[in-house]
Amino acid sequence: MAQDTLLVCILCRCSQTEEQQTSLSDGQSLFNRLQDGLKTIDNSHCIRLQSVRCMGACDRACLAAFMAANKLTFILSQLSPTDAVPDLLQFSHQYMDSSDGKVPYKDRPITIKQKIHAVLPPLPARLDSYSHES
Repeated sequence: MAQDTLLVCILCRCSQTEEQQTSLSDGQSLFNRLQDGLKTIDNSHCIRLQSVRCMGACDRACLAAFMAANKLTFILSQLSPTDAVPDLLQFSHQYMDSSDGKVPYKDRPITIKQKIHAVLPPLPARLDSYSHES
């Protein structure tokens, strides 16, 4: 079975003011809070949390992405390192429970509804299955 993964950019900084208050980036703070939240969940039903050093959308910090083989990929932006955590944890369960990543819009937590930057289709099982027709 494919591993569902939640990627979090740990270099994201939301603003200069917050940067001056602490040496910990907002992205690292988001990652740490998610990590703490996942510790309280049964490991058999736990998404894999993975840090990423840059997701290339620094002007839309904080960024996270839900991804798995044969599932939609959700890229979320402008996430609060504190307020987004409960909704990200809730959505991680919904995403894992879905065979294709298609969590009904009405069932998604408010943060997920408001902070979607992009939704990408699943990669095909074999990359060479794309035809290059002329």
